[in-house]
Amino acid sequence: MKNIIFINKFNFILGILSVIITYLPGILIGEFAIIFIKAIGTIFNIIIGFIESISPIPPAYVRGFFDVVFEAFSLTAIGRSIGVAFIIFIPILLFRKFTKLNINWLPSIIILIPILIWFGGIRQIERYAELYEGIYFVSISAGFILGTFLPLYFAHMFSKEVERKNK
Repeated sequence: MKNIIFINKFNFILGILSVIITYLPGILIGEFAIIFIKAIGTIFNIIIGFIESISPIPPAYVRGFFDVVFEAFSLTAIGRSIGVAFIIFIPILLFRKFTKLNINWLPSIIILIPILIWFGGIRQIERYAELYEGIYFVSISAGFILGTFLPLYFAHMFSKEVERKNK
């Protein structure tokens, strides 16, 4: 009986430990997602370039500055979202599916925010600040911000919904 009370009182520790375990695979999955999306985009660009080269009609679409900036934003946001969603949603779904424990996920989310900002955001932004300038740098930074906080917000909403259903 004391073990059950202890687990119910300190159930957030299991959430923090599971998020720590999925942190590195989540970051790697996010980076691989960016690489995969870039590869698919390159294949599409090659196909479109080939079709434009054999077409007697001049191309109506030229890749411009806005496209490059939007691509940087979208690739960063999508890859980061996939990684952060893996970090937080895999433990939530595994504990929900295979255990009957009601884990408080809010401490995990709160601890994950500064870790993701420092290790994922600030270090990456410092790296990109040396490489890029102006609006391209801003678009990559906005992609990191959106890709970090949107999955955490959805995880918080999902965990509140699960808590409400369990009561």
